[in-house]
Amino acid sequence: MMKRLSVIALGLILLFITACSNSAINTSTNSSGGKKEDSDKGTIKIGMTSAITGPYSEYGEGNKRGVELAIEEWNKNGGINGKKIEVKILDDQLVPDKAATNVQQLIADPEIVALIGPAGSGPGLATVPITEAKGMVHMNIVPQTVSVTYPNGTNQPPRKNVFSFALQNDVEANVLGKFAGENWIKVALLHESTAYGKSGIDLISEMLEKDFSVKPVAREEYNQGVSDMTSQLSKIKNAGAEVVVVVGLGADLANIKKGMDRLGLNVPLVATNGALSNPYVEGAGDLVLGTIGSMIGALGQEPLSKEAQKFADAYKKKYGADRYWGNDEENPQLFMSLNVANAYDGANVLFEAIKNAESTKSEDIIKSLESIKDFKGVNATYSFSEQQHHAISEEALNLFEYVKDGDNIKLVPYE
Repeated sequence: MMKRLSVIALGLILLFITACSNSAINTSTNSSGGKKEDSDKGTIKIGMTSAITGPYSEYGEGNKRGVELAIEEWNKNGGINGKKIEVKILDDQLVPDKAATNVQQLIADPEIVALIGPAGSGPGLATVPITEAKGMVHMNIVPQTVSVTYPNGTNQPPRKNVFSFALQNDVEANVLGKFAGENWIKVALLHESTAYGKSGIDLISEMLEKDFSVKPVAREEYNQGVSDMTSQLSKIKNAGAEVVVVVGLGADLANIKKGMDRLGLNVPLVATNGALSNPYVEGAGDLVLGTIGSMIGALGQEPLSKEAQKFADAYKKKYGADRYWGNDEENPQLFMSLNVANAYDGANVLFEAIKNAESTKSEDIIKSLESIKDFKGVNATYSFSEQQHHAISEEALNLFEYVKDGDNIKLVPYE
């Protein structure tokens, strides 16, 4: 009997030891899981889609660099309220369907708290309804069509979740329309067949007729990526145009300029910001001389503002005087305002809002963004409200012209 009791007691002791051992394993697992959870809680994750590759990658790759530069700076300074920032970037090649698929994938990740991108109005219009339905904060850094941020026009409330750091085409159209109307009578209009192109030219055309009584002598459109525009340019030449005003991107503008040269259409080319991009210069070479383009002027000031100089120094330290920096070893090219600095500003304002909100909930970040006042960035001083979700105004723009400087070509303020 005593022997049987001893065996039972031994069994109970072993059972107790095993239970304690299992408890220790479970506690270790829970502790590890807790640490992983704490690690996740210690990271703020942002999603991004943009044209990283493809013919319009000057926007997407530049956007990527701007966001990564901002993240690097914040993380060196402790992150957001002690939490490190991470970004997941997907490539959409400026294709709307790809951008929409990317955004669906990004917002399905419960750890991603806000979205930055995409580049281009087509991808922008394809993605904002998705983030709007989700209620996720969406930082618009390139899409220029007004309806990306203001679906019913700027006199109506913006999308609650979308905040724009883009050069909206209503702002750019006002500058170009006024410039063309003040200087020419026979104005020809040419635009890409996208929402950006159509809406931009509509605005320019309306201003010309309303404010200057100038009816365009021709209006033509083209599809992005088409190399031969002989038909459109022949019609413009035959109409007796004194100037060609274009809303389009750099690679296409190079084809337009080469086509004008072949046809002997020797009139000024005035264009949107794509005229100040690498693909335009690389594609058109010396033919760019005399081209006039509009651009956010922050990186064309002398001297640069404190914020612009800080950005330029940080970029050059990280990337060097690369293709995006431009040919001038000492000064960044103007197009960096639109493909790097805009993303850098957008990311910085987003991180500042999350910091101030002390929350990663969308509604808290939105409320915090709408309370941002006088935040000094590279391209502008940013202030938002419930009614205003964009910041780049006409005052931020300048016109620039390509001129010969010795053996080089440079951009100078148009006078």
